[in-house]
Amino acid sequence: MANLNRKISKIQITRIVVQLLGLILLPGAFILAFSEIRDIYLAILSGKFSFYQVIPKLVEVITIIPITIILGRFFCGWLCAFGTFNDFIYIISNKVFKIKFKVNEKLDSILKFLKYILLLFIVYFIWTKGSTLFETSSPWDAFAQIPNFSDAISQYTIGLIFLVFIIIGAMFIERFFCRYLCPLGAVFAVTSKIRIFDILKKRDKCGNCRLCTNNCSMGIQMYKHNKIKSGECINCFKCIDACPRKNTKAEICGEHVSPMLATCVAIGGFTALYSGTNFVSKDMPTASISQNTQRQNVNDLQTNNNESTYNSNNNSIDNSNNVNNSSNNSVTTKNSSSTNNQQQKYKDGVYTGIGRGYRPNLEVEVTIKDGKIEDIQIASNNETPRFAEQPFSIVPNEIIQAQSTKVDGVSGATRSSNGIKQAVEDALSKAKM
Repeated sequence: MANLNRKISKIQITRIVVQLLGLILLPGAFILAFSEIRDIYLAILSGKFSFYQVIPKLVEVITIIPITIILGRFFCGWLCAFGTFNDFIYIISNKVFKIKFKVNEKLDSILKFLKYILLLFIVYFIWTKGSTLFETSSPWDAFAQIPNFSDAISQYTIGLIFLVFIIIGAMFIERFFCRYLCPLGAVFAVTSKIRIFDILKKRDKCGNCRLCTNNCSMGIQMYKHNKIKSGECINCFKCIDACPRKNTKAEICGEHVSPMLATCVAIGGFTALYSGTNFVSKDMPTASISQNTQRQNVNDLQTNNNESTYNSNNNSIDNSNNVNNSSNNSVTTKNSSSTNNQQQKYKDGVYTGIGRGYRPNLEVEVTIKDGKIEDIQIASNNETPRFAEQPFSIVPNEIIQAQSTKVDGVSGATRSSNGIKQAVEDALSKAKM
């Protein structure tokens, strides 16, 4: 069992300070990073991905992924707000409630595969197939809405249930969510496999204490290895602090380095990449493909492929269909005209509406022309600029295109997205004929 009463080291004090700063300054970085990975996947799948154009929308990915590939999962161990939340829950349960629990090693190894299964589920059913059944079930989004707890209960009930489950798990197992359920952690576990930073531990100089293993935040069976190459390692350095023989060391490319130096390099790298990407992106054209558009492009691609195969084998049927389609053009035109007339249900003018995003008083101005939504402007808001940027640029355009507020929000900014839709609905209620 980990010795929780030993004197805390300088590196762990530094880590706690950095974690608190990450929690305050970058509370949604983990959500944004995962959302950006989704955007890249869908854009590539749709055949409309342009790295140059989407750089301004991939700040977190461009910041986190390179450091993770080179140095490992420093983001998870030092900057992830949700990981910090898990750490604090575990510390409180041990220090205050004196909960002592150790998961079986074999069971722990099996359960760690759950996050990969969850990642595949998300990629296939939610990203690729576009299922909306799980929109309010994300514990990440529920966690982000805790300041608006009354709304979180009504809008993220399932997500809150999952969050409570995670909190209970975190009370008994350190980094419970990170070990078993984090889909972003699954991505990082794979990408960090080729890192140049490792934890070295010579087994022939070890005793039988297993303090390194018992203190590992991620439950890695360190006593079985001379070098820790596991993608599960989050570089918390608790194993180094725990070793009474000073046998556990950090190394880069085979050279011993101090954990503090490695941390400074990693944090400095994050800061430089984050600042540099933000600076470069200011003068670059932005282009973002919304989730609806991306899914439609994927569906169109699949449909076109199916039609191409069908047409090549059924020319005579196609010719017959062309004749039938030609004879039905007038009917289609009439139906389209009728549909357009039905859509023109608003009085022309400019109308204001108010909704509640992450914070209250999100105001929009909706312009109606020829009975249709022509323009939507964000008049005023109290949202956090960094997190509201994407929904402000994407959601209004989606509403205009669909002529409806029943459009997808932006992952990682669900609250702001819903606030825009709510405000537009309020404005449209004033424009109804």
